[in-house]
Amino acid sequence: MTLLFTLLLLVSGIGHSAWAEPSPTTTTAGSEIKGDVLYWEGDELVVREMTGHEVRLRVTPDTKIQGASGKLKTGDKIAAKVAPDGPALSITLQIPDIGPPVR
Repeated sequence: MTLLFTLLLLVSGIGHSAWAEPSPTTTTAGSEIKGDVLYWEGDELVVREMTGHEVRLRVTPDTKIQGASGKLKTGDKIAAKVAPDGPALSITLQIPDIGPPVR
């Protein structure tokens, strides 16, 4: 029975990787990540994306961090550009739009 099921999967084009869930802690290479900072862990910044997934951004000495006067902290909203080979190229602190001034 197992052999039959395996054969059925191979014939239908569905392999093991089709059943595997993508890791919530990996980033898509060459992408932009937007979300909230959760915490730092070593040289990685852990961020919760707008979709709810947690991703780890590898921060190197070459990563440009803009808009933050110090180290990014929990709750900061950021947009990051990630290189195809993995490290964050830039991280920008996003300042929420507070709307028109109150009179």
